[in-house]
This record gives sequence, structure tokens and C-alpha cells, in this order.
Amino acid sequence: MVELIRALGVFCEPPKDEHKKLADILGFSASPRSDVYQEIFCNDLPPYASIYTSDEGIVGGEALGRISGFWQALQRDVPHEPDHLGRLLGLAAYLEESQASEQEPARAVLIERSLAALFWEHLLPWVPMYLDRVESVGKGTVYGDWARLLSETLIYKFESLGPLENLPRHLATSSGLLDPRRSGATQFLSSLLAPIQSGFILLTEDLNHLSAEIGVSTKDHDRQEILEDLLGLAPKQTLEGLAKVAYERSHYTSGRWSLLGELCLHWEGRAKESGELLQQLSCDLGD
Repeated sequence: MVELIRALGVFCEPPKDEHKKLADILGFSASPRSDVYQEIFCNDLPPYASIYTSDEGIVGGEALGRISGFWQALQRDVPHEPDHLGRLLGLAAYLEESQASEQEPARAVLIERSLAALFWEHLLPWVPMYLDRVESVGKGTVYGDWARLLSETLIYKFESLGPLENLPRHLATSSGLLDPRRSGATQFLSSLLAPIQSGFILLTEDLNHLSAEIGVSTKDHDRQEILEDLLGLAPKQTLEGLAKVAYERSHYTSGRWSLLGELCLHWEGRAKESGELLQQLSCDLGD
């Protein structure tokens, strides 16, 4: 398990020669490619925990501070990009290895608790939902295979963790999707793109599908610019389409990740609440 976790952590790093060898060993159907890596990990799905666990929806903020503090609490040097998925999986492998080799029972228990805290607080609150989206957009590539295997590994690891006592702080301190009638359009758009607020990860692919469905042509910009174009050209249809995405993600989460208990209920409920708000906003615009 240790070497598997460590190897899987490598694949959310830019491709190197060693990645092809690892892909063969792990039985992946394809080899890593820089262009595919760039498309998946450098655009919609950067592998940084703070993007998915902070109200800002960007790298940094309080979420990054909490993760850096966790490294410090373990008396480990805080690495560059401490919230990168590769670093966090590497830390998990290190703790697994330390626990297995520890001779002092009390020390082994402390390491076991630290490992559980890493998974409950900094991996399981976001990685399952993140991997679902990587698996979708990376279908037929090595990264789709990677996401599927890492999901299976997390499920296996979850079964050995102790019970979740409290909702992880990342989730407990987050707010839901902001109502533009109270917060304004800018804050509303930002919260739509912050997964922890909306309850789902909105991809450029989702917006392109929505654009095609409602027959609106948008320029090839980033997600916020596409959203602004869609809401400006076809607000009612766009809000209805976004509500549909939210409901679909809510149902998908409850179907695939129900074993995660409170974590699943949180993401499922948050996405459903967003869908209800988006539907109400659409209705407010009339026919």
C-alpha cells in the first residue's frame, strides 16, 4: 500500500520518463503525455487542496494555512506547494512507512492518529470528488486510469480509518453558494467556481455543453469569462443548465461515495442547495 500511494502521487506531477515505467507496472492503458497533463491539470483541475477546500476557490488562503500547519505539527519541513496532491500522498506514504517500522507502541499510535487526520482533514474532504472529474475528462488516457485506481485506493484506506468525530474544518467553516440578490453578481460568480461553496466542480467542459444546448456561441475564454458571456446572453437558460449540473453532481456523489458518510452528505447536500438556488433564480426571471 505504501509504494502504491507513493507511486500514485507521482502522476499528478508533470510527466517524466519514470512515469511511463510506473504506468506499465500499474497496468494503465496509456502512457503519460505532456499535452494531456497540461489540458487536465493545468486548466480546470489543478491538484491543489486549497482550491477545493477554500471559499476563494484559489490556491492559498486559510485552507493552505491549515495544511501548512499540519506539516509543522508533524515536525516536518513545510515543502513548496504543501497542499499539492502529490505532496500530500507522499506524506501519507511516509506516515504509513513510519507506523510500520515504529517499535514503540505509544509512538505508533500517535503516527496512526496523524495518518487518520491527514486523510480525514486534508484528503477525503475533496479528493474523491476531484478524482470523479479527472476520471471523466481523462477517460481513455493514463490520467483516467490513475483517477480510478486512486479512488479504489482511497476506498480501501477509508475502511481502515477510525470514525470521523467532527466534520473537517475545511468543510465546517465553508459557506454555501452566494445569492446574487444579496451578495451581488461578482461574488455569486466567484462562489460558483469555488467547489466548496457550490458543492461541485464546474468544468469548462460543462459550460461548453451548456453553451451548445442553449445555442449560444461563446468565445474560448476561461470559465469565469464563459459564465459571464452565458449569463449575459441567455441568463434564464444558463441558470437552468447550471441547476441541472448541480443536481447531477449531487446524485452522482450520493451514489458513488455514500460510504464516506458525513463527508458525502455534506457535498451532496451542498450541491443540492446550489441547484435549488439556481433554479429559483431562473424562475425569478420569468418566461
